Amino acid sequence: MHNTVIVDDSWIVSGSSVRREYLKLPGDLAILTSCFSIRLPSQLQRDAAVLAFSIECSDRLLDAIPQADRRVQFGSAILSHLEGGGRSDDGVTVELMGWLAQLREVAERHGVSDQFREIVHELLSNSEQMRTTQSHARFVGCAVKEGRLMVEMLLLILVDISTPQFESFMRKLSEPANLGDKLRDARRDYQCGEIAIQPTWKLRGRLACELFWRVLCLTRFCARNARLMIWGIRSMFTELFWFRFSKSHSR
Repeated sequence: MHNTVIVDDSWIVSGSSVRREYLKLPGDLAILTSCFSIRLPSQLQRDAAVLAFSIECSDRLLDAIPQADRRVQFGSAILSHLEGGGRSDDGVTVELMGWLAQLREVAERHGVSDQFREIVHELLSNSEQMRTTQSHARFVGCAVKEGRLMVEMLLLILVDISTPQFESFMRKLSEPANLGDKLRDARRDYQCGEIAIQPTWKLRGRLACELFWRVLCLTRFCARNARLMIWGIRSMFTELFWFRFSKSHSR
């Protein structure tokens, strides 16, 4: 069975393996842009969805590779496909090849191909550090950097309709959003061998504190924007509690 993401009048079939938290991102983006009085055309919403699902698929497949050297090879293959020179025998699945082909078209159309490849290279390097580190500070730093890099790719797509206030909000939102993902998934990721650092109470407390003060920094954006505040409260509940609850009952 395939999950289908509706983007205005168009649709994207994202595949049955896509993690559910990614399925809500296109809808969230539409809400957030409207909160800043930005009209999000359906083509840009679709482009952003392609970016999100390309990242999700790449990350999911990397998580399934236990050997560091094979992950490096896989990362190089991803970059080759983004450049249009990938091979069919380089380990990249048909699903990911499809997403990378769409992402390459998006980047070329927006004139950001070089920037995309630079950021993807940084994401791959940062991801490997996060997988192997035993340092709490480095793990938090990598999680924060990962969130920032992914948002920078999104903002490159939205540059023609974006505003300075929206960009500032999204950059600040990226940090607690990604820290929340790591806090929610730390135990599962460790059990699956996807991170080397043990999800002790000390680590989880560090993640929670880093998340909390970054969320506080977002309150100034919500002070006169009730819709944004409602979205934030609902999103926090969904990310930290609902997805965790639903995952634990789906095993």
